Amino acid sequence: MIQPTVGARITGSSIVLLVKDIQAASSFYKNIGFIYDEIGGHVHVARNSITLILHPALNKEDVRPNSAVQGGLYFDAFAYTDAVDLLIEECRANRVEIVNGPHFSEHWNEFTIKDADGYRIAFGGGVRVQP
Repeated sequence: MIQPTVGARITGSSIVLLVKDIQAASSFYKNIGFIYDEIGGHVHVARNSITLILHPALNKEDVRPNSAVQGGLYFDAFAYTDAVDLLIEECRANRVEIVNGPHFSEHWNEFTIKDADGYRIAFGGGVRVQP
């Protein structure tokens, strides 16, 4: 891997999701512990190191998650966690639709949810409670 010669670090990123209804979309994420903030005319929802920028679509038919396109990946965004087991319990308690998993193994743990606009967000990583 080529190492950059510049000393600047990239410390995070944001994912833009085009949404049909900004209130419904932000409520979905607030329901699972994301913090809501309006910044620069956009709605940002964040939890720890993931930030999603929710942007209202002018035409609702323009909202087409990549995961819904033939040949697309099974997720639109991927987030890492140190507690897949705890996070899935939070999602279940809040009646979030789980569309894949949970899958637990000694090497990797993962599950995928679907939000109000059909975006699939996958969470993967470690667990807190060992089986």
